[in-house]
Amino acid sequence: MSVEYSEEKGVVARIRKRFADEANRTDAWLFERGWDDPDNSPHIWVEAFADRTTEAARAGDWSSVKDQTEFLATEFRNGSETVRKLVDVSYAENLMWDLDDGIKNVTWPNIAKEVRELYEQIWGFDEWMKPT
Repeated sequence: MSVEYSEEKGVVARIRKRFADEANRTDAWLFERGWDDPDNSPHIWVEAFADRTTEAARAGDWSSVKDQTEFLATEFRNGSETVRKLVDVSYAENLMWDLDDGIKNVTWPNIAKEVRELYEQIWGFDEWMKPT
């Protein structure tokens, strides 16, 4: 493994191991868009992986939303500043992109606390976040 982005690549490797199907879909999505070696772009890869969580939310697959966000929350809690920044900027910032407010509202309680906090720091508190 090259030294460049070694910590970030470690996160991607752990995601790949834990979420093999989602990782394969993430790779396919990136290949379709011209990324010939997604392993050399861990920030872009994690951004694209956030789309797998968003897809799970759109499908109402709360188990996957919980599993994926808790996994990334654990990486954030236990990670170095480099890993924390990766989870913050590449994952949390891209989570729930293009979901309508109703889906976001029912997804919100299923997202790990740390990821919710990062999302709020980036996007602020919206009306859809209020409990129904």
